[in-house]
Amino acid sequence: MLGLLSAVGYSATNMALKGLSVRHEDMGWAIWVSAMKAVPTLLACFVLLSRRRARKLPLFPSTRVLPALFIAGLVMQFGGNLGFQVALNHIGLAITVPLVFAFIIMAGAFLGRTFLGDAVTPRTVISMLLMTVSIAFLSYAATLTQPVQPIDGHARQPVVWFGILIAIVSGISYGINGVVIRAVGKSVLPVESMLLVYSLTGVVLLGIPGWQMLGTDRIVHIRSDEWWLMILAGTFNAAAFLCVCHALRIMRITQVNVINASQNAMCAVGAVLFFAEPLSVSMATGILLSVAGLLILDRR
Repeated sequence: MLGLLSAVGYSATNMALKGLSVRHEDMGWAIWVSAMKAVPTLLACFVLLSRRRARKLPLFPSTRVLPALFIAGLVMQFGGNLGFQVALNHIGLAITVPLVFAFIIMAGAFLGRTFLGDAVTPRTVISMLLMTVSIAFLSYAATLTQPVQPIDGHARQPVVWFGILIAIVSGISYGINGVVIRAVGKSVLPVESMLLVYSLTGVVLLGIPGWQMLGTDRIVHIRSDEWWLMILAGTFNAAAFLCVCHALRIMRITQVNVINASQNAMCAVGAVLFFAEPLSVSMATGILLSVAGLLILDRR
């Protein structure tokens, strides 16, 4: 349930980020959006840590992992979150999400097996294969309906190969952090303490260069609907991040990643129901394969 809730939250986050990516195409905007996305998570951490302190529990039972966690946070924010936002500018949501998740699944399976000793059962392997094939079908279906989006009155000239490369980097970065969160969260640090490091890294180390690149005047003139999209993206991201971190404490990383990849099918269904996109054979096949992958996944 935690994995499915995180998939729903990330689906909503990705739709909001897509709305923001078509407003402006410069790197400063991508960095600023990525920084603002981390703000609700940071605020939630303060609330959760205050509650933990009130219960007289240590906020950081161990500080020896903080340097490694900080490095992981840099990988997450710059490689994962910023990479995802940049990829949206070049290849769009419908291509970015499946591509990112294909590499999250592969990186998570390899690194989880190598560093955590997570077993990959035959059922899990079959589920991963079904989800990967599903991603391929959904990605192909997305290319049939995705138009070139205008930005500020000008047609976008995306660099497709660069977008694909950045999406791969983003997926690997998320895969690495899934392993780190599972390793640290199981016994070393509580989830809220880990999230504090991740979100603070994003707000500060992305917010400062984002502010410098955009400039105060441009930030002041950001439209209210754009701020609301950032708030929505950040809020859903905070809820999804919290859910996936707790899920990683309970289940193997391959299981969590496969369940989380169901957001590809969720986005496809949402495109049909809410945006009147045609239900193609490729899309229907991808959705059915995603459902099959979830049903076959080993739950023990």
